[in-house]
Amino acid sequence: MKIVQNAQHKLLTDLDETGFGIKYENRVSAYTPPHWHKAIELLLFVKGTVTCKFEHMSFQGTPGDLLLINSYQVHETRCTRGAVYLCVHISPSQMCKYVPNFDQLSFSLTFDPTDEAKAIAYEQLRIHMQEILRQTVENPQASKLECHARLFAATAILVKHFSTTPAAEETTLQRSDMTRLEPVLEYIQLHHGEELPLDDAADAMGLNKEYFCRLFKKNMGVSYLQYVYQVRTTAVCRELESSDDPIGEIAERHGFRDPKMLNQYFKEIYGCTPSEKRKFFREVTLEEPDQQ
Repeated sequence: MKIVQNAQHKLLTDLDETGFGIKYENRVSAYTPPHWHKAIELLLFVKGTVTCKFEHMSFQGTPGDLLLINSYQVHETRCTRGAVYLCVHISPSQMCKYVPNFDQLSFSLTFDPTDEAKAIAYEQLRIHMQEILRQTVENPQASKLECHARLFAATAILVKHFSTTPAAEETTLQRSDMTRLEPVLEYIQLHHGEELPLDDAADAMGLNKEYFCRLFKKNMGVSYLQYVYQVRTTAVCRELESSDDPIGEIAERHGFRDPKMLNQYFKEIYGCTPSEKRKFFREVTLEEPDQQ
């Protein structure tokens, strides 16, 4: 495994010049393996259920809920059929232009319901996200201006009411570990269809196998091999939605040499076999647009 040591983890391409990004996601029973990014992620759930796991916790978002994912925070998501949500990304480096220590802040939307100030602030935050959603869907001529005004207002609320400054050593250690893993994660994403021996990954980082395994599991929440197969499984699932090629050919393209292994991971992640998932995708395309 040859890894360029300054390679970066997959960057978010939806961030604009202001440091904000907006995505309106209408997904069909999707799964995203453990991942992380430098941008803060703020979610407003609109339809269906989205389950997000991070820091050994599980959050189940239903319509109207908000969820915040911090920079460098590893998380994975599962969406029920037809789940819809608004996803906003906020670049810490860009926000440092307005709040010098923004990139050192940690955010949490968990608070005591009797805290009236925070309860009001949370509702204001939800209103801003709902208006951003409305503008994004309706797409009027002035939507970008209005959305960005609300994005700045929402970010100000986060800083004022929902931020803390963690110990510098804690932040530095976590980010150092994630930065060290960046090249390996990037390589897996780009080459998941190839052989990816554990020994090669450890050697590429200059670590012995045991230490590499502990470092990976500690930060990603799954073992190295589990992560590789999760990436391969989601790649197979994406292609099942868009390709009529035989399942065996698709599986082999994405690194599965043993059909039993594919079925095992597919059932763990999606609760069905690849052939059942393909049937599901074909049925969805026949439904009304508002049912997808």
